Amino acid sequence: MGTFLPLKNEIPFQEMEKRSMQRFPKEQKVYTIAGVEVGGQPGERPTVLLGSIFFAKHQIVSDPLKGIFDQDKAKALLEREAEVSASTANPRCIDPIGDTAEALINYIEFVAAHTDAPILVDSPLQKVRLETLRHFANSTIIHRLIYNSIAEDFTEEELACIRECGVKSAIILAFSTAAVKPKDRIKLLQEKLLPASERAGVENILVDTGVLDIPSVSWAAHTIYMIKEKLGYPVGCAPSNALFQWEKIRKQGSSAFQAAAAAVFALTQSHGADFLFYGPIRCAPWVYPACAAIDAMIAYGGRFNDIRPATRNHPLYKIF
Repeated sequence: MGTFLPLKNEIPFQEMEKRSMQRFPKEQKVYTIAGVEVGGQPGERPTVLLGSIFFAKHQIVSDPLKGIFDQDKAKALLEREAEVSASTANPRCIDPIGDTAEALINYIEFVAAHTDAPILVDSPLQKVRLETLRHFANSTIIHRLIYNSIAEDFTEEELACIRECGVKSAIILAFSTAAVKPKDRIKLLQEKLLPASERAGVENILVDTGVLDIPSVSWAAHTIYMIKEKLGYPVGCAPSNALFQWEKIRKQGSSAFQAAAAAVFALTQSHGADFLFYGPIRCAPWVYPACAAIDAMIAYGGRFNDIRPATRNHPLYKIF
């Protein structure tokens, strides 16, 4: 049998092994928010998962203006998510969404009383978000709150309110209709949004790369990789916004939808996502195992680059 001769410029096998898994050259920032660690090299920490509750047309809500809802059903949803989070080791943040300050305050107080997780301050209306921040400014849960989000259309009043209320964690939306391509999102982040978050006194910066539709998840994932590579911030996105508008796959039934959604999540995780908005909290029983499987494989592959999980409470040690 003849001797194998490598092709010209062929990459040595050992180097191919290292390139097969990521190790970003930039030092990776790691933040701890209410006990939840987010960020770092791929494989060190499991993906943080953010599920939404009390969103528009959520059936457990009877009055979205006053924030009246079925407390037993809400508690059951939170408890079920807690169970699957514990079983996979993927941390969670809770994303209550309110149409009014009265509603959002009620939602956050309920979530705070029934979980110890970080909680997003989330509403489509800036006025609602700011009124809610002011309500919780001197409370014992202010350290658990994550403002969602500082976007291109931020106002100085908004930044001042975040700073004055003492909120140290915020999601920064690195996306706009004028910044769709990955390089433009990076420019928007560096030139406008990071300086804004500094003026707001934000210390724990979580970057959301933005998703328009399912095909655009590829650009969001590429932006995730670029931010990890160039800046080192914890970064993720919200594929759920597009997934639940993907009518062709939803018409094929829940099995097809869940399989397709798992593939979409996996794409972002394989590009370095530290967190993901996965959609309605009712989806937790199938989302967590899917994301945990990807986390475990990434962590196992990280050994080629001398990366080990930063904790034993990791999907690599929990799901196999």
